Amino acid sequence: MYLVAKFDLDGTTYNEVVFFQDDAIDTIKGCEREIMYGRRGGWQVYTHITRAARGFTYTTSYACASGVQRFSDWDRSGMRPRDNVFSVTIENDVLNVVSHGSYSKCMASVRQRGGESRQQFCGKSAQRLLTP
Repeated sequence: MYLVAKFDLDGTTYNEVVFFQDDAIDTIKGCEREIMYGRRGGWQVYTHITRAARGFTYTTSYACASGVQRFSDWDRSGMRPRDNVFSVTIENDVLNVVSHGSYSKCMASVRQRGGESRQQFCGKSAQRLLTP
């Protein structure tokens, strides 16, 4: 079960994405409950801090999805470069992530599949997609 955090740099098409996973949350309902706590400032499991780039603001959105793909740990420091580009699709509460060589290639792929939406977008991440 993943909590997918999408950080939109306001006024741009640039997004960052983080894939949170913890064995304590193993259902969509449990993940959605965690989002509810988080919106009230009381994360129970996925404690994290968002930091916008100086002079910019982020809009953060969250989604819950199950998935078999695995990711490296997220960078708690915020210092690791976000050099991995992913197209992210969440359909019927199932997460599918594809790695791309560049942000422009990712955007072209997403546009071919109907364009960006809350459930389909590109994002840069410090996390890596791990091979099984």
